[in-house]
Amino acid sequence: MNHAVKKFARVLFVLVTVIGVSTVNGLGKNKVAYASPEPVGASRSSRQPAMAQADKNESFNVQFSYEMAQITAQIVSFSSPDVAGFKARFAYAAAQTTAKVMPILPEGRKKEFAYEMARMTTRIISDQNLNLEEAKAEFAYEIAQLTTKIIMNEVAGIAGESSEKTLLRNDAAAGRRLTGSESSNSTGQQAAVSSGYAEQENYSEIVDQLAQIGDRRQQLDNKVNIDGEVRYHYASDRGPGQRDSSGIRIRLGADAAIAQDWRVHGMLEGRTSLVNYNNDFKLSRLYAAGTLGQAAVRAGSFGYLMAEGNIYDSVFDGVRTEFSGPVDYTAAYGQTDDSKETVIATARYHDYDYDVEAGVYHYRTDGLKNTIRTLGGNYYFSNFSLGAMALDARRKDGKGDGSGYVLSFNYGDLKSWRPGTYGIFAKYYNQPRHTYIIHGMNGAGKGMQGFKGYGLGVDYTVAENFIAGIEYYDQTDKISGEKAETWWSRLTRYF
Repeated sequence: MNHAVKKFARVLFVLVTVIGVSTVNGLGKNKVAYASPEPVGASRSSRQPAMAQADKNESFNVQFSYEMAQITAQIVSFSSPDVAGFKARFAYAAAQTTAKVMPILPEGRKKEFAYEMARMTTRIISDQNLNLEEAKAEFAYEIAQLTTKIIMNEVAGIAGESSEKTLLRNDAAAGRRLTGSESSNSTGQQAAVSSGYAEQENYSEIVDQLAQIGDRRQQLDNKVNIDGEVRYHYASDRGPGQRDSSGIRIRLGADAAIAQDWRVHGMLEGRTSLVNYNNDFKLSRLYAAGTLGQAAVRAGSFGYLMAEGNIYDSVFDGVRTEFSGPVDYTAAYGQTDDSKETVIATARYHDYDYDVEAGVYHYRTDGLKNTIRTLGGNYYFSNFSLGAMALDARRKDGKGDGSGYVLSFNYGDLKSWRPGTYGIFAKYYNQPRHTYIIHGMNGAGKGMQGFKGYGLGVDYTVAENFIAGIEYYDQTDKISGEKAETWWSRLTRYF
């Protein structure tokens, strides 16, 4: 999906830029634009502001196109026939995208953009006889038109034309598509282009790509997808029984279709020790994923993130079933690296700017049974989020404590393929030993008899598909009171 989104973003950006430049220069159909030489009397100082503005606009165009491509891919890839679930997903995606895009929009575009997104959301939600496929196609077309309009206005601004054009046409035409009759002659065609809307035929290739992204039921995809990563890490641990470690981990994954709506996934993993690390090579993932009726099913050996990693984050051997809707339900049975007879049930609700999840995790380890109950949620702002989670275990530690909590803060929007993006996190943990199976964080606390303390970290995309990260943990054993500090860093290259 990420590759398809990136491809769509690039195609959309190139398309609207070409249309926009042609419009700015007053070009009609079958005309060619030539680069004109710089005016003889132009000074360097007079050129620099324009060049700076052009660079700024280009950055905006790329980012805006990407966000519009993401929401389009999210909507058209909704495969469930559940109309209520589609409406909930649509409303959430529209609100999330609006929150991301508003800070980067020019002041003259913000009000109109918010209105247009609200209009589309209201139309979808209020339609009592919604046809999902028609709604997806209509949305893809309107988003392409909206993206074209905004980017063309920015290109026009570079050329010195007024950028104060309204984003919407008059009320009578606001919801009308551009038809063949509106562009059947040269005059009508020029008027259509000048209004900031491209002809519908220009979007055929994009719509085809979106259809391929969202509807995999039409044909069996015989391609084998291959990807992987190489990671170097170094950990410096200070505390009783702790020691530094360093090593290289290589992962190579592949997936292929085995039936309609079903794919098989596998991953080879090799680890090489540089300092106190593991030396091994194994098939670490092998599972089938697909749909059965309304359920998304995964069976085999796959990665499982439990309670945002506060309970477990590693390989799970078993089966997991998910039911999407206004409330997403998950049920799973299997075993982890440290537990047997593991039964999981969660319910998750997500709204415009927050989500809430409740879960029950029952398992057996060391011959004893335990049940962990969780309740947590996150509230999302434009570029950061706040979260909290409570955990309660049936088994108690040596001090009779079985209840804990985690507080979290996240800032930024890390994207592995976009250089310069980053993600920052801060967490405070207070977890007795039996509130987790194998904790997912990189601090020394996961080896303690329960722990409390904090963790900080930042990841930064140095170049496309190349990420550098560093984390720091200061934690205390809840039973012995011993303290430990950890610096954990990594360099990861994806391919």
